[in-house]
Amino acid sequence: MDSAAVRRLFQASFPDVESEDPVAYFGEIGSAVDALVYGWLYWPKLVELHGAVFLALNGDDEAYITERLAAAIAASRDEPRGSWAEAVDSFNFFELEYLFGVRPASGDLQEDVVRQLGSLLVETWSARLASAYPDRRFSVTLQLADESLMLATRVQVTQTTPPLQPPAGWSLSVS
Repeated sequence: MDSAAVRRLFQASFPDVESEDPVAYFGEIGSAVDALVYGWLYWPKLVELHGAVFLALNGDDEAYITERLAAAIAASRDEPRGSWAEAVDSFNFFELEYLFGVRPASGDLQEDVVRQLGSLLVETWSARLASAYPDRRFSVTLQLADESLMLATRVQVTQTTPPLQPPAGWSLSVS
């Protein structure tokens, strides 16, 4: 995270705050309740299913992921799927522009805001995963928007070691 860029973004977004120190903003514009609301974002709940770890950012994630995985495993018996790791990864990418539907940054700041938030999430999510799963390694990366592919800026979480093992009943696609 680029602290000078964050300072500029805060000053542009909150011109009434009379400080250049980004740390001063939380006491001027936030509350303890605001901090609690966002705690899940920086230190997310983790759900482990079929040996794979999923970040839970939406509420009721465990039930939702369990249901979708069960359907995908059952469907793979009739129609082979891609790799299990690809299926897991499809749950573990988060388009940052769409995490917040209520108060987006102004249009000219949005790209910078999302980039700085993404950098911060890469750091905190990496720490969260390392703390919860010290015997595993994860890649947590910020992938910038690509308008030509209609992709938003996102954070991707991938387990790198040990390799994910498909659950019983998962059929791989035939190449």
